[in-house]
Amino acid sequence: MNVSSGAKAGIYTTPELKNLLQSMNDLKREVSRFGKGNPDRISYNRLLKNVDSLEESLRTHFRELNTFEETLASASSRRLTRKQRLMLRWLSEGYGEATIYTSLIDQLSEDLGLPKSTVRWNLRGLREANLIRAGDRENKGVPVELTDAGRIMASIVVAGGD
Repeated sequence: MNVSSGAKAGIYTTPELKNLLQSMNDLKREVSRFGKGNPDRISYNRLLKNVDSLEESLRTHFRELNTFEETLASASSRRLTRKQRLMLRWLSEGYGEATIYTSLIDQLSEDLGLPKSTVRWNLRGLREANLIRAGDRENKGVPVELTDAGRIMASIVVAGGD
């Protein structure tokens, strides 16, 4: 799945983002012209600072979208197992409470009729693919939740009916 609109060197995750960045550059040019003819330097500098802040926000958004796309590409290239797809579906459809990793293993094992070791192995794969977020040895007690990429993959799994 590739939602990019260009090659890696000039990649824009979506055409809309490319248009936003172009509009930002146009706005910056206009602000620059405004500043040269306007004697109110304080207003000009404040406006320019806000435009710069907006530009940085757009660039941050762009980087996050790239990371998101790479996560989805990684997950799809790993080819989720049937059990991982089953667990994603279960998490997206029937999981509404905040449960920590070890308790979720018990719950999934019981609900899906799978051995705990199998559930643990498959959940680890989902975590490594950045499809779920959960606590670990250093960060105990964090409830398991689907990441944004996990929600998208789960909707694909549910739509696919597998």
